[in-house]
Amino acid sequence: MAEFATLALSTAISTGLSAVQKQAAAKQQAAQVETQRRQQVAQINQQQEIETKRRREQLRQAQAAQRARFAGGGINASSGSASSLLSGLARQVDEAIADTSSLNKLRIDGINSSAAAQRASLLSKPRETLLGGFSDILTAGIGPKGLNLFGK
Repeated sequence: MAEFATLALSTAISTGLSAVQKQAAAKQQAAQVETQRRQQVAQINQQQEIETKRRREQLRQAQAAQRARFAGGGINASSGSASSLLSGLARQVDEAIADTSSLNKLRIDGINSSAAAQRASLLSKPRETLLGGFSDILTAGIGPKGLNLFGK
């Protein structure tokens, strides 16, 4: 009995320490996954902001150039088809920005989902190791004649 108890206690301590170490490592890896996720999302958002500013500036320049052409031809830019053309340019840019935003949202959702799955996987392994270790301890105490805790 004493041998089994000593072995079981030693195994339990070893399993517990191993699980604690693995859990600490898993938490560190999960934190790295989170940092990487945040960086990727920030990069996508920054690129989107830059692209939106670039498109808005191109629109402003295109509209100014078109207004100058209209004025050179004696056409009032705020009337009829001239106004419609300028509005159409703005609408195209708005649609392009919305499309890019939708695609970036899908990319960010994918990054978030992937990171969540990685974190869940990393953090579940130490728990499985700990539970498996304690299961092994309990199984080791069962002999061919049933529970063998008292050496009988």
